[in-house]
Amino acid sequence: MNRFVLVLATAMLCAAPLAAGDNFNKTGAAGEAIIATSQDMDLYELYHFSPAYRAGDYLFLSGVVAEAPGDSPATPEQYQVELHKAFSAIKATLDAAGASFDQVVKLTTFHVFDSPHFDGDKGAHIGAFMAVKDEYLPAPYTAWTAIGISELFPDRGLVEIELIAHVPAD
Repeated sequence: MNRFVLVLATAMLCAAPLAAGDNFNKTGAAGEAIIATSQDMDLYELYHFSPAYRAGDYLFLSGVVAEAPGDSPATPEQYQVELHKAFSAIKATLDAAGASFDQVVKLTTFHVFDSPHFDGDKGAHIGAFMAVKDEYLPAPYTAWTAIGISELFPDRGLVEIELIAHVPAD
């Protein structure tokens, strides 16, 4: 794949939503694809995946990546800024599905703890993540699995956040 397309896709994956009020949802045989923004629609068409998919009373959100900004390694504080952008993108998707963070039942995160793009150790990485996560997912805490990995699709990706929410049909 051409480098420009990868850079463009990475920027769209990690960018904050532009048009959270838009609704590009698509109904399928097994449920509904939730597509919150025009950027999400571009990724849907380019990579053939849904940012989220509602199946019955459950909403499955695809991973959202927070990556190191710029060319230097991210400090824990810069990482937290990027995490807020990722959780804002997740919120836009939840909103488009008529859901909220208090309906999240399972969180799975994929961390590049040894990334050359982060200025800190594993403790600083997970500490920064938990500080932001707890703003969006306060007590009572959801189930959470944190997995250490070697890399993510965006070269400067530090964490990918995936979740499942219970959203009963009306």
